[in-house]
Amino acid sequence: MTTELILARLSLFLIQAGLALVLSLVLWHFYRIYQRHYLKSWSVAFLVFAAYVICLTGYSTIGSNNQDWRVLRLAFEFSYIFSCYAFAIWVLVGVREAVTTERIPSRTVNQLLWLVGLIALFSVAVFAFDSQENPWKLYLQINLRLLFIGSALLVAGIWLFSLQNKIFVTKLVASSVLLWGAQFILVALVSVWLGTGETFDRVVIVSKHLELFCQTILGLGLIIWLQEDERTANMQLTAKTRYLDSHDHLTGALNRDALLQDLNQLMLHHPEPLLLIMIGLDRFKTINESVGLKQGDRILREVTRRFEASILKPIFIARTGGDIFALVLSDVQTDKQRQFSLQHIEQQIEKPFSFESSLLKLTASMGVAMSPEHANNAETLLQKANIAFHQAKRQQQRWVQYHSGMEEESARLLLLEKELITAIEQDQFVLYFQPQFNLREQRIDAFEALVRWQHPQRGLQMPGQFLPAVAQLGLSQRLDLAILDKAVATLGRWKSQNILTPVAVNMSPIHFEQDGLKQNIQMLLQKYQVPSTMLELEITENTAMGDMEKGSNFVTELQQMGIRVSIDDFGTGYSSLGYLRKMPIDKIKIDRSFITDMASSDSDMMIVKTMITLAHGLGKRILAEGVEDENQLGLLRHMACDAVQGYLIARPVPELQALALLKNN
Repeated sequence: MTTELILARLSLFLIQAGLALVLSLVLWHFYRIYQRHYLKSWSVAFLVFAAYVICLTGYSTIGSNNQDWRVLRLAFEFSYIFSCYAFAIWVLVGVREAVTTERIPSRTVNQLLWLVGLIALFSVAVFAFDSQENPWKLYLQINLRLLFIGSALLVAGIWLFSLQNKIFVTKLVASSVLLWGAQFILVALVSVWLGTGETFDRVVIVSKHLELFCQTILGLGLIIWLQEDERTANMQLTAKTRYLDSHDHLTGALNRDALLQDLNQLMLHHPEPLLLIMIGLDRFKTINESVGLKQGDRILREVTRRFEASILKPIFIARTGGDIFALVLSDVQTDKQRQFSLQHIEQQIEKPFSFESSLLKLTASMGVAMSPEHANNAETLLQKANIAFHQAKRQQQRWVQYHSGMEEESARLLLLEKELITAIEQDQFVLYFQPQFNLREQRIDAFEALVRWQHPQRGLQMPGQFLPAVAQLGLSQRLDLAILDKAVATLGRWKSQNILTPVAVNMSPIHFEQDGLKQNIQMLLQKYQVPSTMLELEITENTAMGDMEKGSNFVTELQQMGIRVSIDDFGTGYSSLGYLRKMPIDKIKIDRSFITDMASSDSDMMIVKTMITLAHGLGKRILAEGVEDENQLGLLRHMACDAVQGYLIARPVPELQALALLKNN
């Protein structure tokens, strides 16, 4: 090889190595900024390529037949062959990671590097001690190497062309990689044809110029591609941010602000009648606690999916709160259409949700408002639907439609709610006691605890003046616990005076159905050192009929503790011989409505007589409420009623007067 060719070749090698090092540093810099792992792989690839060129330069400078520098020559020979193979591996890894956006495990990369390292070592070791040029060395060290790296670059180029949404820069990078790979394969084929010699050396120099061109285009293309990729990622992030600004991240439904904005636009540009339905899942907090937050989120997503697939085809679906949704419907103008829409939504929610081991059934409360009848803008329409929704919640109705005057009612209830909560916290509720008179033994054998509200401004309030509002506002459970606490505390004081007369406490249906009542009762009995036989709970027959199996089991547990359970207001609800037989209750209380007209109504007298006979036949004690005159008392005594309660015996009185009644009795 002439001196000019040697110098030209060395200068090209050095330029290639320098350019590869610069590209490696630039890509590493961007990797540290953007943390894209394919940048790290490409940076390593160009670093290895620079090492390949430098080692090839050292090997060419020493000469392939120089026996004086055998060890150094073999080291350079192994290094440039291995680094050439390693460059091909890292290029494939980087392109694969860029295409799939998934990191290739380090273990896989290391195994590939070990494999090509063994190939390089074999190709050097076979000819390490040959003193003359072996033709097989050309095939194994040059042709195989060039074919391998060329094939790897061709595969990488094809992968890049397989990218979706290709831009010009992507095509440019893919084309330069394909051209580079084709150039390596072409040189390998030319070497087979020409062999070694000055002509082949000139071909190598020409190919190095082309290689340098491809390398430059590839480097610039990668940097531009990176910038475009980052710009695209920023645009996607911006789009995602805008989406999350207007949508609920859990369900994908619109959020409240987006609903108001889109609904305003719809009402402004398309002034057609619209129906806005506010939907709240009942007892969802309890469900979350029982099945877990993850399953609760799954339920919310499933509810949204059901709304989306509904035949009603809502214009908008929004999640405005934790378990609260809003639907906007059009083409719902008649009462019949509105009724059908609400029933369909109710059916969609009540379809059981399946879990691994059970099915869960939900119910919902709904508030309805219409445009333009109730409002001409989105915010007012949503507000009125919300008012109707809370009215439905308070009244425990499936749905309520907004009507004028609801705001005043809501404001009144909000004020009353604040007063009731304050009354519970400041112990403004007091107990009055009405005796239950045993007709067989002619004595008071129990009291019923009746609540009164000692209002700081309005004085003593009777139950009818505040209990309906307590139920509407969902405060029944809190009030029940407060009354239960006061009743058991009273029994504790009586026990300290050796008075063991039981006291009956009314339980609201919603509290009796809640878990935790048994534990609260046990805690109170222990706190005030009261025997369980002194406490009696009264529930309505509707409460008992709600879930007969669950109710029966709970009553059994209470009786095992020594607490007696009575059915109050018997005859006014879903009377059933079946539940009377199955429920392990102690006493039945005949509602006062049958006692009032008993003397003048044969049918009422027959009903009362039948109830008494039935109760005795089932082994239950029976008590008549609302006894107000001697005639009623005489009839009940004649019919063998066990006990009576009413104004004839005594009105409800405070604790001290109740104790006086016991003493006089």
